[in-house]
Amino acid sequence: MRTAWSRVIAWLGRVFSDRYAKYYMVVPTVLYLLLIGIFPLIFSFGLSFLHWDVAAQRPLSFAGLANYAELVGDDRFWRTFANTIIFVTGAITLEVIFGFGLALLLNRDIRGQGIFRVLLMLPMMATPVAVGYTWRMLYHVTNGPINHILRALHLPVGTWLSSGKTSLLSVIITDVWQWTPFVFIILLAGLQSLPREPFEAAAVDGASRLQSFIYLTLPMIWPILVIVILLRMVEAIKIFDIIFVMTAGGPGISTESSTMYAKLVSLTQFRLGYGAAIAYLLLVLSAIVFIILTRVLPTEVGIE
Repeated sequence: MRTAWSRVIAWLGRVFSDRYAKYYMVVPTVLYLLLIGIFPLIFSFGLSFLHWDVAAQRPLSFAGLANYAELVGDDRFWRTFANTIIFVTGAITLEVIFGFGLALLLNRDIRGQGIFRVLLMLPMMATPVAVGYTWRMLYHVTNGPINHILRALHLPVGTWLSSGKTSLLSVIITDVWQWTPFVFIILLAGLQSLPREPFEAAAVDGASRLQSFIYLTLPMIWPILVIVILLRMVEAIKIFDIIFVMTAGGPGISTESSTMYAKLVSLTQFRLGYGAAIAYLLLVLSAIVFIILTRVLPTEVGIE
């Protein structure tokens, strides 16, 4: 009896030894990812090949590629995808310009720069819903502060969110206001990590600040800049909450994103199979754009 018990204790000691401890720490995370990550992906992928119209109370049936064939000819999807591309391109371009400019400005000894950094990070800490409601109030045609200032300056007021010509631009400006601090803080950390010796040598050789920026700062910060662009692209493609709060995709579908269209089809029209097909086609198109960017944008720029 004691021998058997001793064997059990010895076996438990081997199982729970330091040799296997790393596996016990990883298993819960793997199970969690399988449960909330991989399983929904597999389930929704299978769903995209089915006809499942809950609202019409039709029986579940196999659709094959019918959902994807319908999607290829769906003009509304391609218009919303174009809106998404315009939004992503415009927002990221402005965020990189302003974020990089602020990082360069505050990457020096300025009085009160700590306070400026904290203030610049505040928009990023706000929830997208709060940001959306705040800017919807700012853009209000009659009572909004923006139009109030324009009237005081005797300038023409704008119908910011109710005009198809300015609604998407207004949403882009809102996103730029919220996420420029993210670009700023990452690039500022990158600038502060750059070695000082090349800049000191360039100053001794008589290089101007512009030359130092073009031939030293930009090549050394470029890998970080590429990472920032890709991270923001991944997040911007999924834009939903700010647009939903500010315009609900209107007027018409001038600000409707692809994710909003997928939500409309899935959770309003209850065409779950077609909604899953929209999500997966958007995933494929986004992956193609991502791959193109990684090929076009070099991860390293040589220092001359």
